Amino acid sequence: MKGIHDPIKQKILENMTPQKSMQFFVLGLFWLLFSIPLVTMGPATCAVCYVGIKILYDEKDISLWSAFLKGFKTNFKQGLLMSLVSVITYGAAGFFDYWVVAKSSQGIVLILLAAGCSFSVLIFNIFVYPIIARYENTFSNALKNAIALAFTYSKDTLRLTGLAVLEYAIVIFLGYLNIFAGLAALLFWPSVIFYTVTFFMAVIFYHVENPIKYDEEETPKEETSEQETPEE
Repeated sequence: MKGIHDPIKQKILENMTPQKSMQFFVLGLFWLLFSIPLVTMGPATCAVCYVGIKILYDEKDISLWSAFLKGFKTNFKQGLLMSLVSVITYGAAGFFDYWVVAKSSQGIVLILLAAGCSFSVLIFNIFVYPIIARYENTFSNALKNAIALAFTYSKDTLRLTGLAVLEYAIVIFLGYLNIFAGLAALLFWPSVIFYTVTFFMAVIFYHVENPIKYDEEETPKEETSEQETPEE
């Protein structure tokens, strides 16, 4: 399995300014607003990933509203389709988990299988949206590349997924403690989770787009956003 060099991560972290943090907070609010109809949650997720990666890549003069709308419109069809896939995959995993809990007497193997399936579904859904947002590609290729990249960068996949689960669990815990704390956490949660996802995906995409110049201190060029994800 390939690893990701720390200097690339370090560069993105060092360039993270309070202004960028505020931009991610605003993107989180955009996502909440555009996700109100629920069916548009997929395109809204793609739009946040589209803009978030540009922010981390230090692209200048980004108009959040204009860039968000562009990402939303450009990825609308595939985002809607991915919303359906997410509902199906999460629904199937949830049903399987519920069935396993009801049949827990069958043993630990079945419980581990259910946990593994749920974890795989989460990883798959985390990877697909940024890939749709970043590259022009067919929907089927986006699904295949999500699986390929998740396996290729397995260590960072585990780190990303672990952090995402932890961040989600914190929101649930705060909501359990106090409804107002839960609502406040929910307001900030989208920006935090999207930063986490786009950070790891930006590093992975940099490696994919710059296989030769990867060890150099260079920012990805603008035109890389239009290229197709290489077939794995």
